[in-house]
Amino acid sequence: MRTLIARARSSLVHNRFMGRLRKLKLDIAGLALIEFAYTLPIFVGFGLVGIEFANVVLARQKTERIAATIADQVASNQVPPNERQIRDMFEAVELIAAPFDFNDNGNVIVTAVVGVRDPDDDEIQNKVAWQRCRVKDSFESRFGEQWTGDDVAEGPEIELPNDIELRQNQMVILTEVFFPYEEIVSAELVSSFLPEGAIFEERAMYRTRGGPLMSITPVTGVPVQSCDS
Repeated sequence: MRTLIARARSSLVHNRFMGRLRKLKLDIAGLALIEFAYTLPIFVGFGLVGIEFANVVLARQKTERIAATIADQVASNQVPPNERQIRDMFEAVELIAAPFDFNDNGNVIVTAVVGVRDPDDDEIQNKVAWQRCRVKDSFESRFGEQWTGDDVAEGPEIELPNDIELRQNQMVILTEVFFPYEEIVSAELVSSFLPEGAIFEERAMYRTRGGPLMSITPVTGVPVQSCDS
């Protein structure tokens, strides 16, 4: 009799255990949580890439805007600008670049290029009338430096973008902007979209509205934003 009771109890326990296993097999209550745990890293990864890519696009747009704004502001002068105006325009770069920090990283170079007749070969050549830099000992101009002699015509000839050749006394204001990219998460996420060295370089060139602006008017107490070391 005891053996029959023991067997009945054992069978009952077994049936209950197997029933619970069958219910567990059919239970999908935690399936969504498991799938979410697997896909979460993928969504986070795509999200980080998207944020970094948007930052790259914004940085490039800011660099282009700085170049165009400064070149246009200088070229629009009907009379030669003074050193205070040049300084104020360079200080405005920080506002244009916001939310990026342009103070210690990038550089802006403004070069006035004029067409003058070279005394040696009697041909009109592109010469640098003057040049100003936002930061000394930073990125250097890709086109040339300011001639330190008294006569601009004696300076070296420079090549403008797209091989532009100026006419006699025609002037253009060429602005170059150099801005190292500031990453949010990691530059490696968008390395294929970044320029060499992760440094954005943009330039803008505007023809002066009036005559050539052959010099910068000095202002007492305002230092010259020279490019010299």
